[in-house]
Amino acid sequence: MPGRDHRPVDYDRLYYRLDLEPGASEADIKHHYRHLAQILHPDKWRHPTAASMRWADDQFKRVKEARELLDAYWSVHHAPPVSRSALSVAQAEELHAQMQALLVQRERVRAELDGLRAERTRTLDEIQRMRTERDSLHGELTGLRDEVDAAPPGERQDAPETQAVDVHARSGVRDFLFAKFDDPSRGWLLTLSASVFACIVIYVIAHWIAGLLLAPIARFEVGRWLTHILRWALVAGGVVLTFGWGWSQRTLYRAGRAGREHPVALPGDETRRRVSAALRHEAHYGAEWSVESYEVAPDDTQFALRAVMRFSPGSQTGTRRQVVAFRCRAHTTGAAQTALAYDFSVAAPLWWLVPAARVVRDLRKRLDADLGAPR
Repeated sequence: MPGRDHRPVDYDRLYYRLDLEPGASEADIKHHYRHLAQILHPDKWRHPTAASMRWADDQFKRVKEARELLDAYWSVHHAPPVSRSALSVAQAEELHAQMQALLVQRERVRAELDGLRAERTRTLDEIQRMRTERDSLHGELTGLRDEVDAAPPGERQDAPETQAVDVHARSGVRDFLFAKFDDPSRGWLLTLSASVFACIVIYVIAHWIAGLLLAPIARFEVGRWLTHILRWALVAGGVVLTFGWGWSQRTLYRAGRAGREHPVALPGDETRRRVSAALRHEAHYGAEWSVESYEVAPDDTQFALRAVMRFSPGSQTGTRRQVVAFRCRAHTTGAAQTALAYDFSVAAPLWWLVPAARVVRDLRKRLDADLGAPR
């Protein structure tokens, strides 16, 4: 075990380590030690090179030793310490040599910092160039999507695994009919007339099918009862399917009309936040919207997203046979003005679109309530 060091302590040098004049008070010692520790502590040193870290660690230990020795003297004597030894010529020359070495090391660290700053500037320029290229590609992609949306229905390429009912692929006849049905003055009369006509057609078809299937036993009493039961069962099923399909088509038409580009009295970031909130709060049949693509301009002036919901109305764990895709695009047109456009596409059995239409209707109503219905 090494013995105790009985050499005299140069308290003046300890004061100099703390950047103090000899004889400073105990409060000044604590204050200067805290200030130097904030700079030289390894966890707070701002120059993460190996040589610089070693130098900072060595200086921190020297400062800590000086503070401990001075605090020990103050705790015993309650007065400023008096140095027991003075600096000799050799010690002064050694101290001068150390100062020169520190100056050289400081210049080397400064050169390394300048190199790091130049590298950071080059990296930031490269990032800005990549962002510019990304914005250019995003604009080209948006233009291609607009061209595809504006193309006639016969020129579009549908996905091979499903047959999608695209809201924007509407025929002119259907647009004309639903525009007449939504006419406030005569829409109710056209809707009533179309409903009565559909019921008559369904009844005639059901009567013909029942008579064709049960013709051999129609002359018996039981056969006549079975014919009536089958006829009205076909009528009920035909009414449900026909009116369900018509309601679905009307719902999809209204969603497409509401999704045409219209102004929203909100800034771009607030519009994006409300659209995301509407997707999070719309869950159906045990399924929720999942965002598949999300693109935002660096300056928050435009954004585009695509969300998809896959579900099966009959069972939450069964095969998800119905898919509803939601696409939204927006760009700012003023300080608190945003142009918003969205559309839907549905992949579902053509004979029963009601569940998918309900998903579209609920999300459209929520968007209209949160963002304002288009005029």
